Amino acid sequence: MTDPATPSRPHPVFQAIIDAYAAANRPFLHQVSPTVAREMLRASMMAAPKPAGLAGLEAVIDAVVEGPNGPIPIRHYLPSGRPLGVCVYFHAGGWVIGNLDFSDTTCRRLAAASQCEFISVDYRLAPEHPFPQPLDDAYAVLEWAAASLTGPLLVVGESAGANLAAACAIRARDHDGPRLAGQVLAYPVTDHDFTTGSYQQVGERNWLLSTADMRYFWDHYAPEGVDRTDPLVSPLRVADPVGLPAALVLVAELDPLRDEGLAYAGRLAQAGIAVATRCDAGMLHGYLGAAGAIPLAAEALAEVSRWIRTAAGKA
Repeated sequence: MTDPATPSRPHPVFQAIIDAYAAANRPFLHQVSPTVAREMLRASMMAAPKPAGLAGLEAVIDAVVEGPNGPIPIRHYLPSGRPLGVCVYFHAGGWVIGNLDFSDTTCRRLAAASQCEFISVDYRLAPEHPFPQPLDDAYAVLEWAAASLTGPLLVVGESAGANLAAACAIRARDHDGPRLAGQVLAYPVTDHDFTTGSYQQVGERNWLLSTADMRYFWDHYAPEGVDRTDPLVSPLRVADPVGLPAALVLVAELDPLRDEGLAYAGRLAQAGIAVATRCDAGMLHGYLGAAGAIPLAAEALAEVSRWIRTAAGKA
């Protein structure tokens, strides 16, 4: 890792985004309401390049899973050829923003490259639906996938979605739930501690994600009355990781969440769980979504796909 006093600079693509936001006086997420934050995300998505057809995919199908608390929209990505496994995917967005479209391009790329079915989950969002409601939706779709689809089953998530993926793995282990062949956690939220080295190094720099943003997200997802030490909220607090599935943990060098992701990978490894980690220099939070513009992000996405194929093949 770099010295906190002299962090490296963001990749030029990310720096251009930061500069454009500053020039437009775009507010930071923590400065606006969840409704406005969702509209800001929608506007950004409208300006982004659209996914290119069905390359490597047989079909992309929108559907609904009936959960215990009502219908849960999903998007089902079917790869060309016989699927090697099934990945239940949870999008990023601090539990507050994001939807199926937000993660569509990444899911298309991963489903095609990993040769696995991907089920993207449009879980309910905070603050309207705080913990445990997003997790309940995530777990309900995981159970549906285990009962309805065939092949090795994995969970995949980015950021807050990686928090849900890790929590689903813990819940499945502790409650005789679906057997998981692996978990992919990209820049995961694993704890509610804002004092880590990476928070101190980059948290105040507002490089697409800041300490203030994370406090905002946490306050909406786990407001007063929610025990943030619960391992289903903060997976790093799990009492004993033994029995959790093999993991691939990716982190970005210039991300406030870097150290908690690495700490979770370390806890799993200490418990004898097979863990692979990757930390990409100059990358910011959410960098897998930049795979179309940044070769290093594309390389990371390719590693995720290879890891999923291997994990599915071992199951």
